[in-house]
Amino acid sequence: MNFERKQKSSGTLTAWNGRPLTMASRRRSRRTAVQALYSWDVGKTDLQRLLCFDWVDKVAGGDTDFSRMLIQGTIESIETVDSLIDEQLEHWDMGRLRRVDLAILRVSTYSLRFQLDIPAHVTIDEAVELAKELSTDDSFRFINGVLDGISKRIRTST
Repeated sequence: MNFERKQKSSGTLTAWNGRPLTMASRRRSRRTAVQALYSWDVGKTDLQRLLCFDWVDKVAGGDTDFSRMLIQGTIESIETVDSLIDEQLEHWDMGRLRRVDLAILRVSTYSLRFQLDIPAHVTIDEAVELAKELSTDDSFRFINGVLDGISKRIRTST
């Protein structure tokens, strides 16, 4: 499946179906991707089941193509993604991370590494907001620090 993003000549990001991707629809799509990665990690849910979205009532106004790309891309690149996360953790083992924090880090690290058309600060800001919504009161600070380090590492290596 080809997951290349289309960009109109005006610079507006669009989904693969030609619809504009708004911040709100991307945030809902990222939330769906985080939920899927959490389910994949904790419940060992099959990738194909995750991608058919029968586990949610609806992708609540999000873009299923964007969610699907984040889910499939992250899982297919999990070794690279996890390596980037692990390298950034100081005095931490990935096994100690809260599963929801790990899901947020994985989706966001995938985006930082492979979606170079999305500014790093946008990806990090979205991850921080998801952490505030889905995780503990102080997780957003940890996630912000880890992703900032990953972003700097990626920028210096490219």
